[in-house]
Amino acid sequence: MFKMPSPRSTKGFTAIELLVTIAILGVLAAIAAPSFKPLIERWKVRQVTEELQSTFYVARSEAIKRGGGITILRSGNTTDCTTVGSDTSLWSCGWTVFVDTNNDGKQDSGEDTLQTIALPSKVSVKLTGISEPTLIKVDRWGQLSAANAAIELKGSSEAQASTSSMCISSTGRIYTPDTGSTSCS
Repeated sequence: MFKMPSPRSTKGFTAIELLVTIAILGVLAAIAAPSFKPLIERWKVRQVTEELQSTFYVARSEAIKRGGGITILRSGNTTDCTTVGSDTSLWSCGWTVFVDTNNDGKQDSGEDTLQTIALPSKVSVKLTGISEPTLIKVDRWGQLSAANAAIELKGSSEAQASTSSMCISSTGRIYTPDTGSTSCS
C-alpha cells in the first residue's frame, strides 16, 4: 500500500515563500544599484587611461622598429560617437594608430592600420598643450610630437574620483601625475 507523506516530511519552498524572497532581493538590488555608478565610472576612466598608455607604447615601439612614420590620429564623429563635435582637442570617440608612409598626417589607402581604439560611452578625453591636437606623430627614435602635452580623462560626472590625468614629457616619457594633481608641470 501507498502511504501519503505527512506534511512535516515535505521538503522545499512554497510559491509564496519564493515570491517574497524574490521581492526582497529586488528591493535590495534597487537600493544598491545607484551606489555602483561611481565605481563603474572609475573603471571606465581607468580602462581608457590604460588603453591610451598602451597605444603610446605600441606606437613608439613600431616607430623604432619601422624607422619612424607612425601617426596616432583622433577619431572624429561617427554614427556611434558624436561627442567631439568641432573641438579638435577632444579624443572621446577614440583613435587610430597607422603607418604614415607619406608623413601627411592622414591615413591614405594602402597605409597599414596598427591599432584602432573605440572608447566606452561617457568618458571624455581632452589633449591640451600641443599645436596639432588632432594627431600625434612618432619619429624613428620613439619621440612623440606631443611633448609637454597634458591629457585629461573624465567620467560623465564631475566627481574628482572619476578624473585622471596623463602627461607626456619633453623627452617623450609618459607618466601620470601624483594622486590628486591634474597638472603636468
